[in-house]
Amino acid sequence: MVNDMILFTAGSLGRLVRRIVDRNLKSIGLTSAQIRVLLFISRTECVHQKEIEEELLLTRATVSAMVDTLESMGLIVRQKDSSDARAWHIVITEKGLHKLEEAKESTDIVESTMLSVLSDDEKDMYMDVSKKLRNVLEENLC
Repeated sequence: MVNDMILFTAGSLGRLVRRIVDRNLKSIGLTSAQIRVLLFISRTECVHQKEIEEELLLTRATVSAMVDTLESMGLIVRQKDSSDARAWHIVITEKGLHKLEEAKESTDIVESTMLSVLSDDEKDMYMDVSKKLRNVLEENLC
């Protein structure tokens, strides 16, 4: 029964956080999923769509639609890959970086509220356990 509750609790927490973050991000016209994509792109010099799919565990169709939307908003641009004529690099724009800064203000509030009830040791333990669980799922079930 405990194992069922851990799975249920983890999913429930994720949905609750996403709902709150999405509500807070509505004022800047983005969703938490779009912010995750922008954040991933911003942490690399340039990225291919396949890398976004793999890193964020999203389908090709989902990422394609999201990239189209972010590009139409002027938050990213596609640039031809000089080493592969069929491929495109995806790069964040200055406007995209600015939106990330705006989003950070909203997400920081949620994160600080959540973490305010945990000690430093509990925060470290939470991150360690979360990484361990993600790794075992990726290695064995993806």
